[in-house]
Amino acid sequence: MLDFLRRSSSSIVVKLLFGLLIASFAVWGIGDVFRAGSGSAALVTVGNADITVPQFRAEMARELDRVSQALGQQVSREQAVAMGVDQMLLQRMINSQVLLEGAKDLGLMASDAVVLSEIKKNEEFFNEAGQFDRRVYTEVLSRAGMNEDMYVARVRDSIVRMQYLSPISTGVAAPKVLVNTLYKRFAEKRVLDVVRITHAKINGVPAPTTEQLTQYHTDNAERFMAPQYRALTALVLSADALGKGVEITDAELATAYDERAAEFTTPEVRSLSQVLVKDEAAAARAAELLAAGKTITETANEVGANASMIKLGDFTRDEAAALSVEIADAAFNTPQGGHSAPIKSPLGWHVLVVDAITPGAVRTLDEVKDELTQLIRNERTLNVLFETSNQLEDQLGGGQTLEEAATGLGLNLVKIAAVDANGFTPDGAPVDTPYVGAILPAAFDLSEGADSAMIETEDNKAFFVVRADAITPSALRPLDTVRQQVTAAWMQEQRAAQAETVAASVKARLQAGEDAGIVARALGFDAFTTEPFNRTGQGLENGALPATLMNDAFTLNVGDVISALGTDAHTVARVKSVTQVEVDAANSIYSAIQGRALQDMQTDLASQLATALQETYPVRVNNAALQDLAN
Repeated sequence: MLDFLRRSSSSIVVKLLFGLLIASFAVWGIGDVFRAGSGSAALVTVGNADITVPQFRAEMARELDRVSQALGQQVSREQAVAMGVDQMLLQRMINSQVLLEGAKDLGLMASDAVVLSEIKKNEEFFNEAGQFDRRVYTEVLSRAGMNEDMYVARVRDSIVRMQYLSPISTGVAAPKVLVNTLYKRFAEKRVLDVVRITHAKINGVPAPTTEQLTQYHTDNAERFMAPQYRALTALVLSADALGKGVEITDAELATAYDERAAEFTTPEVRSLSQVLVKDEAAAARAAELLAAGKTITETANEVGANASMIKLGDFTRDEAAALSVEIADAAFNTPQGGHSAPIKSPLGWHVLVVDAITPGAVRTLDEVKDELTQLIRNERTLNVLFETSNQLEDQLGGGQTLEEAATGLGLNLVKIAAVDANGFTPDGAPVDTPYVGAILPAAFDLSEGADSAMIETEDNKAFFVVRADAITPSALRPLDTVRQQVTAAWMQEQRAAQAETVAASVKARLQAGEDAGIVARALGFDAFTTEPFNRTGQGLENGALPATLMNDAFTLNVGDVISALGTDAHTVARVKSVTQVEVDAANSIYSAIQGRALQDMQTDLASQLATALQETYPVRVNNAALQDLAN
C-alpha cells in the first residue's frame, strides 16, 4: 500500500511505467498463457516444479514487446534489464508457480467444462463474426508454438490459481479513509492567470555577424554534424519476388482441397442446457418433468439440481466429446427443443436440453479457390526461399563473393551509394530498398569491406546478406552548407534568452499584484485564465501549460507566482483560486481511485501470500543459468 501512495505522488510518466510493470503480476486470471514449451534446463525450482530457461526467454521476449508498445518506442533487452523488467518478470513467474503449488495442495481443480468455457470466451480465438472458431484457435496456437494439450493445461492451471486467490479478489475492500484522502488530493482544482511569452514574438534581435555564426557553429558542432554514411551491397532473397513465378494447376487445387477439407468445413454447433443431479432416480424424474412440459428451471428446482449449472454453452461434437462421448452422442442425437435420456458422467447424472442448433457448412472449391491458391503459392514460395537460401549460404561459405553468388543463382544485387543509419541518403531522400529497416542495423555493425552473416527477416519471408563497401565518418558540415540552420538556431537562442529576462520581469509584476492581461498587452504577449483543472490536467486544453508548471502549481497558495520554460515559450502563472472538493463517491475520478487502490491491495496481498508460501515450497534459483541469461 505504501507503494501505491508513493506512486500517487509521482510524475505521470513514472506512474504509467510502474503501472505497466505492476500490472504484469499476472495472477488474476489467465493473462498471457502462450509460452514456449519446456526445456530441460531449470532456471528456478519451486517446490518440485521447474521454471525452465526456454520458458523465461519466451516470456522475456513478450515482455519486451509489451513494454515497447506501452512506451511507444522499441525497448532493447539491455534497456529492459536496466529498468529491472527481467527481475520483475522472474519474480512474477515464481509467484505464479508458488500460488499454483498452494492451490494444488488444497485439491483445487478445474473441470473440462470450465476450461472449455474459458477458452471459448478468449477473443483471440474469435472469427470475424465475433464467435469462437476452432480454425482460428488452431492457427493461434500454432503461431504460438503450442499444441492444444499444452494450452489446455495452462488454462487449467490459471483457473485453479484464480480459485485459490478468490478470497483476495472477492473479500478485499479499499479503506474509505484512504480513497477519500486520495480523491480529495486528485480532485482538488486550481485556476491560474497565465502570461505566455512566445519566443517568436520577441522582436529586435539583430542578425548575427559572420564571426558570431562561425563561433556558434563551432561551439554547437554536435547539432550540425553530417551522420556517418555507408555504401552498401546487399543480396536479398524475398518470398514476394521468388513467388511471382509459381503457377498452380486446377488438378493441384483439387488435390489440395481434398487434403484440407476440414479447414473449409464449419461443424454443426449445439447450444446445450442441462439438469445435473447426483443420482439416476432424480435424473429420471427430471426427464419426466421435461417431457410433461416443465421448463428446465422449474425442473431443476423440483429435483434439487444446482440452478447455476443449467447453462452448458455452445459445443461442436468434438468439443462435447471432450466432456464425454456419451454426452456428445446424446446432445447430437436430440432434436432442437428436446431433451435426452439420463446420462452418467464423473460429475453425476445429466439430462441435456438442446436449446438451439446452428447447422454446419462446407465451402466449395469454387468458393475457396482464391484463398487456396494463395495458400499453396505461399507454401511453395517458402520452400523455394529456403532452398535458395541454402544454396546461397553454401556458395558464400565456399568463398564466392556476393557478385559471384548472385550471378550463379540468377539474382539481382542491391547497390546503395550512401545511406545513414536512419535510411536517408545525403540529399535527404529515403532509401526504399525492400527490407531496408532490417538491412541497415546489420550493415552498421560491420567493419569496412566485411560481409554480414545470412540473416532471416522477422516476417520469415526473406533472407539477406549485406556488405559494407565504404564508410564515410560523421563530420561537421561546412558552415556554408548549413548557414540557414545555424542562423535560425542562433536567433532562437537569443530570443529564448530575452524571453527569460522578460519572464523574470513579468513574474515580479504579477507578484506585485498587477493584472496579468494588462501586463501581457503592454509587452505584446498573450494572457489567459485557465479553466479549473486537477492534478492530472483534466480541464486544461492540450499544451496549455508546461507539465512542470502544472504540477508545481499544486504546491502553491492563492496569489503565488511561478514560471517555467515550455515549448518555444516561457510561461508565467499566478494562482487565482483553489477549490477544495467534498467526497463524491459517484464521481468517475473517485471510482478510478477506488479501483486502483483495490487492485494494488489485491496485488500486495497476493504477493505477500506468494512470499509466505515459499516457506512451504522453497524457491531454488540456478544462478549459473541466470548468469548465462544476463550475458
